[in-house]
Amino acid sequence: MRRLPSQRVGFTLVELLVVIAIIGVLIGLLLPAVQAAREASRRSHCQNNLRQIGVALLNYEQQHEALPVGCLEKRISGKNPPGRQLSWIASSLPYLEQSTLFEQLNFAVAYDDPQNLNATQTALPVYLCPSTFRLAPNRSRMLAGASDSSQGLAVCDYGGIYGAAFVSPSANGVLIYDHAIAIQEITDGTSSTLMVAEDTGRNWIMDGEWINGENIFDQSNSINTQQDNEIWSDHLGGAFSLRCDGSVRFLDEKTSTEVLRALCTRNGTEIPAIVSSN
Repeated sequence: MRRLPSQRVGFTLVELLVVIAIIGVLIGLLLPAVQAAREASRRSHCQNNLRQIGVALLNYEQQHEALPVGCLEKRISGKNPPGRQLSWIASSLPYLEQSTLFEQLNFAVAYDDPQNLNATQTALPVYLCPSTFRLAPNRSRMLAGASDSSQGLAVCDYGGIYGAAFVSPSANGVLIYDHAIAIQEITDGTSSTLMVAEDTGRNWIMDGEWINGENIFDQSNSINTQQDNEIWSDHLGGAFSLRCDGSVRFLDEKTSTEVLRALCTRNGTEIPAIVSSN
């Protein structure tokens, strides 16, 4: 009797290599799409952070008839006492559903006083951009947030707008030293004036703690050219900003410094059409 030929089972080496190559190509095509989807989610999260911050600041303004003081008692070297240097963030905590944390702060002492450590070591997720990866030296990212390596004070990725550099008079923004700005003082228009912007990845050396009143800055360079005290983020192509009307907009890093300075001033009499087009 003739024997039937045995059936072949499995792949040949060539077929296996072809399948592996096809899988590799598919993974290569899929990975950028997955990364893009994740970044889109992180961008949405960052926008939502700024919207919440905007609601808190505008609710504060509605009750107090002015925005919070950007930095209460700026610390001056050699001065005794040196100054409490408390931030606008600390003042607005109750409007971010952080009343318990607010009540733990002692506003009669400095931001880094031991009496405030328990509260100021608490990370605030709403002040952390999930896209941040370019961390300044000595800044660590933890599961619950981020802290510096000095006293463990929790840091933030958003800074208040002190104004535009090289524009006279100085302190021409809306979150400044020892003075609360009322909405009526923003004569350029609330939709044409920045209140807060991303300034991500900073550490304690760069005054990146949320309690530190020096967490305000005046803009002098283009976006994403300087990490310390300038608009800076890890979003591709620009950074998110919060305007005084509560709107959140993405600023292209190609935006000219002239337009940026116009956006950072509250009463610079710039042409609204130029400012609002970005």
